[in-house]
Amino acid sequence: MKRLPNKLLLVCSILLLFTLIGCSEKTPSNTVVNSQLPEKKPSDFNFVLNYGVNAKNQLDTIKGTYTKDLVAAPSVTTPLKLSEKEMNEIYSRMKDINIISYPENFYPKSNMFKTPYDTYSIKIIANGKEKTINWKDESVSDSKEAVQLRGLFIKIHSIVSEKEEYKKLPRQTGGYD
Repeated sequence: MKRLPNKLLLVCSILLLFTLIGCSEKTPSNTVVNSQLPEKKPSDFNFVLNYGVNAKNQLDTIKGTYTKDLVAAPSVTTPLKLSEKEMNEIYSRMKDINIISYPENFYPKSNMFKTPYDTYSIKIIANGKEKTINWKDESVSDSKEAVQLRGLFIKIHSIVSEKEEYKKLPRQTGGYD
């Protein structure tokens, strides 16, 4: 058996190294990469949640606004801030379900489908890092992860729907088929 010349071996090693570096997964520096949220809620904790059919409802705790989908009429936006207690409750719930472990695009398995379905998108900010999760809940999955995430979004909506600012918004007209 013939030995490879040293130069050829060196070139192959360099090419292999560049291939491995080029194929390695890169994570943006502002993305949450820890597998858990910090024990204590960071002072910069905020989130933007879009939900509902076509994710047209939005709670933005950064801007302190809520946008309601009125279906047949144009959406309407109002100032809406969550209290420190409400933010703590939501943070605790996110931590309990280990929301950071969810993939960016969440596709839980199920054998059932529904139409119309809710779509969710949440961007979480904590310790200067961001985590985004997108989910089209058309599969009606009853997996533990789907039930917990859906429960979080329902809890957030129930907090919002008790606010006076929300109650003053116009009612939806029409519906989705």
